[in-house]
Amino acid sequence: MGTIAEPVAEDQTVRQYRFLLRTAPLDALQSAHHEGLDLLDEDKRARILRAVQDGLVAGQRLRPGDTGAIARLVSIGERRNPRGFLDACEPMALGALADAVIHSEAAFGLFAGYAAWDGLDPAPADVGVDHGGDGHSTRPDPAVAEARALANSHSLFVTPWAGGGF
Repeated sequence: MGTIAEPVAEDQTVRQYRFLLRTAPLDALQSAHHEGLDLLDEDKRARILRAVQDGLVAGQRLRPGDTGAIARLVSIGERRNPRGFLDACEPMALGALADAVIHSEAAFGLFAGYAAWDGLDPAPADVGVDHGGDGHSTRPDPAVAEARALANSHSLFVTPWAGGGF
């Protein structure tokens, strides 16, 4: 019979970094990333940028020196798609970034509640389903029907773009 493998213990620095990704205010998180990325060498920034491009499908035109833009993409991208960047990042580069971010001046004072944090990542944000503008649902909602009726009646009197025929 097989045995159940013990889960690999998470590096404490990466766990603290994940806590910041999930709980810190976005502006502070972005500043901490910018500050941390500026401290890393070109090779590590290139590896982090590659993880952003692969995991978040963003930043295709950026260079490793664009630390402000990379910081923004990591901060916002991890909020929208939890673990998208983390899972795409090489462990060595992730560890270096995590260490630089959690020790940055911008991260000071952001660890309140860390001891009680369960360590779970939130589910990815629901981006919805694109019905091609149809908006058709299998269950008719009276509020939606009323809103559509109002919008359709209003569109009879107002033409978009000053009557440009669009």
